[in-house]
Amino acid sequence: MTKRNVKVALAGAGSCASSFVQAVAASALTCGEGQPGVMYDRIGGYHLSDLTFVAAFEADANKIGRDLADALRQHPTVAVQHVQVPDTGVLVRPGPALDGIAGRLADVVDVAPAARTTTVEDVTAELRRTAADVLVCFLPTGATHAVRAYARACAAAGTAFVNATPEAVANDADLAALFEDSGVPLLGDDLRSHLGATTLHTALLDLLIGRGLTVKDTYQLNVGGNTDFLNLSDPVRSASKQASKRRALTNAGIDATDVAAGPNGYVKHLGDRKVCFLRIEAENIIGAPVAMEVRLEVEDSPNAAAVIANAVRVAKAAADRELAGVVDPVCAFLFKSPREGMSEPQALAGFRAFVTAVQTEPGDVHAPLLFTASLNNHSLVRTA
Repeated sequence: MTKRNVKVALAGAGSCASSFVQAVAASALTCGEGQPGVMYDRIGGYHLSDLTFVAAFEADANKIGRDLADALRQHPTVAVQHVQVPDTGVLVRPGPALDGIAGRLADVVDVAPAARTTTVEDVTAELRRTAADVLVCFLPTGATHAVRAYARACAAAGTAFVNATPEAVANDADLAALFEDSGVPLLGDDLRSHLGATTLHTALLDLLIGRGLTVKDTYQLNVGGNTDFLNLSDPVRSASKQASKRRALTNAGIDATDVAAGPNGYVKHLGDRKVCFLRIEAENIIGAPVAMEVRLEVEDSPNAAAVIANAVRVAKAAADRELAGVVDPVCAFLFKSPREGMSEPQALAGFRAFVTAVQTEPGDVHAPLLFTASLNNHSLVRTA
């Protein structure tokens, strides 16, 4: 059988991209064995080692023109090098800067002149030239216009789009319709960490609510030392992230309108470590109080890479089956701000049901399929 690859493009070559590329490189060294944190060995028939990088876009003058492997090691990237990534043969190209570099990021990133003139059409042409199957958007929070530019380029090129940012793409009715009309899969918005603050917070809320307790108050504080936290230290840039986190907590079953849910500070010496403090106060039977406090420390970028490992293969499996528009059955599990919110158990069940369906679907992988996830039973239905 001919080996099938997933051709991946990256918008942004920073810390999250570095950990993701390392994860793919590591999978090639494991001889088909699984890695910790990778939920499925195969999704839609694709192993993580089947991913190959074909294009990368950046606004940073220090990264453009370098091999992707080299660019991912350049300042201000702080991702830990767990795996030595060999040269990829992919040179980082200028992408449309637009509003991608602003606020405190402008202090550490020198925007290349070419990035100021790169257009949506330029990105579309490169995606077509490389026949990219999936583009992962790792742009900074607050880069509304730049994220939308990449989304439009993907829709035009026929490249599935994975929106790791909080900027509205899947939640934008016009963009969602554009992908549906173009016959291209769309996943988003705002990537969840594999085991991060929001995932832990929503799981604990579900635990309490499932046992009939009333959640009275809660907060979530996050600090870190990578450029994501540097960028988010600007209140203007962090607005969409704050809204996305509150939306995730609302989907968990509480009124999160006034909940404080990080990010809360940039601490340079932490590097790629993120520290979360969360507290939940609840009321038990006969009004008995319950309170818990949790401190979680993680390496931030690999936490994202584990989810992208799922999202990229889901996007390719969806494209193989001619799914168009937002792939709702998986987004509630993979993203903080999906178009259709679900509780943690519902989201996991929907994701597992989708993966099972694309693992076992017989016949031609290009047969048209339409999957729908029921909130009651997460059944996946094929229609003629």
